[in-house]
Amino acid sequence: MKSAVTPQTQPLLELFHRALSDPDAEVLTNAAFASGLLVEHSDADLSPQYLHLLAALHPLFQVPADSPTARLNARDNAVGAVSRMIYKNMAAVPLDSVLPTLIDALPLQQDYLENRPLFRALFELFKRQPQVLEPYLDKLLHVFAVVLDPNGPDQVGDEIRAELIQLITLLNAQNPAKVQAAGLTAFLPGA
Repeated sequence: MKSAVTPQTQPLLELFHRALSDPDAEVLTNAAFASGLLVEHSDADLSPQYLHLLAALHPLFQVPADSPTARLNARDNAVGAVSRMIYKNMAAVPLDSVLPTLIDALPLQQDYLENRPLFRALFELFKRQPQVLEPYLDKLLHVFAVVLDPNGPDQVGDEIRAELIQLITLLNAQNPAKVQAAGLTAFLPGA
């Protein structure tokens, strides 16, 4: 539907918000995914609802590592939803409180398609507010190594992979020791 969803934005947002407190992990997964898509595609300005939506998504991040697949999938979809919010309107997201939770949930474990909105948001943050990501650089470099691992499944696709390698090249110029420590030098041009 993309932007054709706009006239139904408010009732859908209310529905998805209620579903984010459902006890069923499949419902949580779908509600998180749908919330993110609504934020991304609606022409309505949902930024006044961001804090309310972030509060509803927050419990999805509190997942033990040995949780069932459906709960891990719900967390991955919550990462995607928050990433879409950041990308759509970075100024409306309290990054100082959101980024620690978001980055702690990485790397994604089940729904690798959510890496696409995640990396779009990270690339935008690195371009516009790189200082907010500085405290998380070691963790992010580890995540980059995981998603680029040629021995694992394709987690990002060719377009994001190319942009990620450009970012790693830039980060290598600023901090080669950290890039090397993360095992990312093999991805640098000319390596």
